[in-house]
Amino acid sequence: MRKKQEYYDLILKNRELAKDPEVLRCTCTQTLCEWHGRCRECVALHRYHKDHVPACLQPFINEKFKELVKIGELIAVEKEKTPIEYRLYVRGQDKKKSDKSE
Repeated sequence: MRKKQEYYDLILKNRELAKDPEVLRCTCTQTLCEWHGRCRECVALHRYHKDHVPACLQPFINEKFKELVKIGELIAVEKEKTPIEYRLYVRGQDKKKSDKSE
């Protein structure tokens, strides 16, 4: 277990990291997603729906699961991604809706 000072040093380091725009940059590959770049909202919605893990977190979680799955001699299958056409459809529908309201 960490000592109090080690924990405090970690907090200080994390505070510095949180000031770096590169660390805070959204790394999600789903750039057409309505919540891209709004990570707090994205994670909250994923937590609420309990459907799947946000795309930005999937690569490193999948790496860890693949190692665990090997132990049980199982096979890990990735979930199908939401087609880009669906995201484009949402944007089109939103545009139609905003055009009507103008």
